[in-house]
Amino acid sequence: MTHIGVFLSSYTDLPQAYLQAADDVARWIGSTGRTLVYGGSRCGLMERLAAGVHAHGGKVMGIVPQILVEKDLVSTHLDYTLYTADLNDRKAALLRESDILIALPGGIGTLDEVFTALSAESIGLRSPHVVLYNADGCWDSLIALLDELYAKGLTSGTARQLVSVVDSIDGLTAVVEGRKQ
Repeated sequence: MTHIGVFLSSYTDLPQAYLQAADDVARWIGSTGRTLVYGGSRCGLMERLAAGVHAHGGKVMGIVPQILVEKDLVSTHLDYTLYTADLNDRKAALLRESDILIALPGGIGTLDEVFTALSAESIGLRSPHVVLYNADGCWDSLIALLDELYAKGLTSGTARQLVSVVDSIDGLTAVVEGRKQ
């Protein structure tokens, strides 16, 4: 698995645990020679991740919607750029270009991307496996919601079946290595 898709916040003023998680994932991607695939923005946690991947020797692929170009928000850390018309095209390209997807702390956009991947997988479309990087418990409520939906018969799997949940690089490495088999 060489192309690591990451969904995450575009905000900067975040808890230290979230910043550290982005730094840790950036170091892991870069130092293992992998390529980051992400939304291409130079804002917040997204830019921190891309800069970190570069600093540790990795490559960065930005999936850039037109709105980022128009607002001059495209990262300068991109080795490869794939331009898309809008956010829906960006999501489709992220799913297509990634071998696995990691959700770092994020908001509405991150949730949208996670649920797009889970929806595709639930109906049998090719979608990379989703890993929730649960820094400081940021995804606890989402995990509980997925488990509740399963308990009510509204999904075909619990959160632990639909996604992997990790809170460290060791956990992330174990999931990625286990998925290669």
